[in-house]
Amino acid sequence: MNKKLLSLLLVLALSFGLLTGCQNKNEVAKTDNNTKVETTTEESTGTHKVVDHAGHEVELPNNIERIVIDQVPIMSTYMAYHKGEAPHIVGYAGSLKAAVSKSILKDIAPELLDAETTVEGQSDLNVEEIIKLKPDVIFYNAKNADRYEALSKTGIPLIGFATVGGETPADPINRNNEWLRLLEDVFNEKGKMDDYVKAGEEIVSEVEERIAKVPEDKRPTSMILWKYNQGVPIVAGTGSFGGFWQQRIGTKNVAAEEKGYPQVNAEQIYSWNPEVLFLDGPGLLDITTDDVYNNSVEGIDFSNLDAVKNKRVFNTRLGMWNWFTPNPDAPLVYAWMAKSTYPEEFKEYDLNAKIKEYYSKWYNYDLSEDELKEMFNI
Repeated sequence: MNKKLLSLLLVLALSFGLLTGCQNKNEVAKTDNNTKVETTTEESTGTHKVVDHAGHEVELPNNIERIVIDQVPIMSTYMAYHKGEAPHIVGYAGSLKAAVSKSILKDIAPELLDAETTVEGQSDLNVEEIIKLKPDVIFYNAKNADRYEALSKTGIPLIGFATVGGETPADPINRNNEWLRLLEDVFNEKGKMDDYVKAGEEIVSEVEERIAKVPEDKRPTSMILWKYNQGVPIVAGTGSFGGFWQQRIGTKNVAAEEKGYPQVNAEQIYSWNPEVLFLDGPGLLDITTDDVYNNSVEGIDFSNLDAVKNKRVFNTRLGMWNWFTPNPDAPLVYAWMAKSTYPEEFKEYDLNAKIKEYYSKWYNYDLSEDELKEMFNI
């Protein structure tokens, strides 16, 4: 065969092979793209099942775009899950508005207060108003069976979040993490909050190490004044969020023999005489440290308490939420309570820097000095 003809045939053969190979690759790529589109479409239009904290198996749409939050205080945790944003919320209980308006949330997400649909008509359960909002899912308090029965009639999927009274102990740090994990299930994003939870655990470990160095006989007695209604003090006993906070910091809760949030009288508090007194924040308690030091609270005289004499009364305003309940600031709350209780062990611990770093990294929000002062009611 002529060499030129042979060379031409080889070139043609190679060219045909390359073209065929390219065509096959394009077909594979096309097939892969089609598969991905189909999978994506299926993920956005399909459903998945979630078991909530009430033990109910709930079928949810994969593409959740409209959410109503009933009377369960998870707004701040929800925003932490979304890195400081509040997407998809078309309505939330009006009873939560006061907390939002006094918390950092009002600055991070002012639209929560601007949108009337998020605050009107839902302080008391209004099923008709909720149906009008056409939510894909409703978040509610898993403990409230009556609420569940009423909301079930809407036919809208319900997800219950445990508060006090859940199957696991009401430790505020653990409870917040449980809420985050349930949100992962809701949005079908397993492991999304792993780094956030790990960062919180690191803060908790730092605090625990410092507390461990304090001898048992150097740990003070303490009390959390949870509410003060019409002259009646309500304190944090065993099993309450406040009780767990005191257990965390290793103090001796003077109300430990009481369960939950008991009503007590002034004489009982005088008898307990706590060495450290924590005051709950706005939304639950409007009494401030200055009120106690100035003895200006009607119906009770704090002046003879050791906590007052030694200037060991502490209160906060609201960070992302009330600091003595489950909230995404929980590791910071632990650090603040420990630093307040054991100033010597934490004198080198820069809590302000820690808070600013935490807010910037996890909520995508830079706290000003004024906001930081307001957080501690200074």
